Amino acid sequence: MDVDAYLARIGSHRGATLAELHSAHARTVPFEDYDIHLGIPISFDLDDLTDKIVRRRRGGFCYELNGLFAALLGELGHDVTLLSAFDGADAEPAEFDHMRLLVATSDGPVLADVGQGGRWELPLPLREGEHGTRMVGRDGERWFTANRSGEGWQRDWTFTLVPRTFAEYVPRCRFQEHDPASHFRAHRVAAMVVDGGRIALDNGVFKETGRPDRTLSVAEERTVLAERFGIVLPRGWE
Repeated sequence: MDVDAYLARIGSHRGATLAELHSAHARTVPFEDYDIHLGIPISFDLDDLTDKIVRRRRGGFCYELNGLFAALLGELGHDVTLLSAFDGADAEPAEFDHMRLLVATSDGPVLADVGQGGRWELPLPLREGEHGTRMVGRDGERWFTANRSGEGWQRDWTFTLVPRTFAEYVPRCRFQEHDPASHFRAHRVAAMVVDGGRIALDNGVFKETGRPDRTLSVAEERTVLAERFGIVLPRGWE
């Protein structure tokens, strides 16, 4: 991995803290799934991911973003574990539905997640309780996180601390890419942390914290992708 090129891509440096690296990544590399709609296979090869995210300045979804970020952290000397997360509200929860990272620090283990759809700017301590607008809870061997909203705490992902390998996520990624029941087959999405909150696209609807939603034409969507997310696509989507 070209560590210096990756750090330049996110506007960071080798002496940065984990929190600084995480924030820089969340603010510069968008969460997005447009390759699925372009019919371009998602690769788990780190060289391919580096080419896409670092050289071509694209984004990706959780397997791509957290997978490559884990490799960067490892190159920088961090002790990183891949975790499998799933929606605990599902009647039949699917393992490997989401990738999350556990990073060992001198202050204890923390959760890192730069593939959370622009919702996490900073890592989260793996410690039960409220941490600002986020919360960590535990039910036996299962942990979960939640976000504060106007309706109270809304749980997002449930996970255990069982270490996983990158290859174990491939089958679920193929489901996300190809199955008609996949959320990502039905939604063109892009999201990123910005000053004041978050920007997002969902099937041509542009959302920005504190502003009304805007429905865009196809041409406007491609312009917003380029100007606000830095995503330049090689062609139109299906």
